Amino acid sequence: MSKVIGSITGANKQAKAEKKAADQQYQASQQASQMQKDMYDQTRQDLSPYTQAGAQALNGLLGLTGLNGGDTMAALQQDPSYQFRLNQGLDSIESGAAAQGGLLSGSTLKALNNYGQNLASQEYGNAYNRLSNIVGMGQNAAAGVGNAGMQTGQAVANNTMAGANAQAAGQIAAGNRTANNFGSLIGAAGAIGGMFI
Repeated sequence: MSKVIGSITGANKQAKAEKKAADQQYQASQQASQMQKDMYDQTRQDLSPYTQAGAQALNGLLGLTGLNGGDTMAALQQDPSYQFRLNQGLDSIESGAAAQGGLLSGSTLKALNNYGQNLASQEYGNAYNRLSNIVGMGQNAAAGVGNAGMQTGQAVANNTMAGANAQAAGQIAAGNRTANNFGSLIGAAGAIGGMFI
């Protein structure tokens, strides 16, 4: 009989140890999930300025193409570098024409017009390219956040399943030990009962 009681006591201790181990695995999976979420949140925060810059540049780009109703062309014309280049070029044409005595000639007016139009076209192209580059940077940052989110979601799901499996395995092991203990008790009771018959 003492052998049966010792066996049951040992089985109970083993069942508790298995449940404790399963609980520790579950807690570890929860900590891993939280760590991964924290890392995702940090990644998102780190990339936020780039996604915001990309969104702002996209609005500017849409304005240049006339798609958002904004007047980006007016802002482009007020750009200090555009104004400087325009003024320097026009002054140069006017100075050259004045030196030759043809400041008010048709060819001077044509040269001024051509220079202004060419410069505007060139600056428009430059602005479009700058904005497109920033939009691309924002798009890449947004894609990076999306990828990090998907990877984090998958990792958290895996951790959740691993934790649930560990807890289930611990519960099953504890249940099996309890069933075995009852079996041992019934067997011992039968043996004791057989002694008295």
